Amino acid sequence: MSTAAGFSFLRLDPGSLSLDLTTFDCGVEDYNQWLAVSAASAVRSGTAAVHLLVRDGDAERSPRVLGYIAIAPTAVARDDLPGAVARGMPRMIPGYLLAKMALDTSLRGDRRMRWGTQLVVEALRRIVEAATAGGGRVIVVDADNAGLLPFYRGHSFLPTGVDPLRLYMKVATARSLLDQPRP
Repeated sequence: MSTAAGFSFLRLDPGSLSLDLTTFDCGVEDYNQWLAVSAASAVRSGTAAVHLLVRDGDAERSPRVLGYIAIAPTAVARDDLPGAVARGMPRMIPGYLLAKMALDTSLRGDRRMRWGTQLVVEALRRIVEAATAGGGRVIVVDADNAGLLPFYRGHSFLPTGVDPLRLYMKVATARSLLDQPRP
């Protein structure tokens, strides 16, 4: 799946990016505020990498942020994963947290472009790149509510069996998913 013409993913670089982050609206004020107020600080401090889905600008409109993902390094306790995954692993398993993911309300429900899926694919692509360069075995995501579980499970995340809202995927699974041809 590739991003549609007129859209691109950009890494948030607080020193050089001149996008207005305050116009983003995913319908959840905490996520809107995090992007507008805290995302640049997270990047500067090295606690997260933030990637923006941007509608490119043209003569009639400015570039606009329409989605974002935040990825953070993490370690997952072996006891917090199912036995089949944790077996043979160290007590703390290096991995990545899909810490934030949000899509502007204007793009929701587009069954042709599947923008939410595009955000997940971009997150997995970035995580696999990082794991290839520096290691990491597992990806975790904490769903904000039970209503998001079907979305994440539909993208191959599995329940940990410990916390009902925490799901995981092995980096090897993400790599395999990215290697598959997409419709």
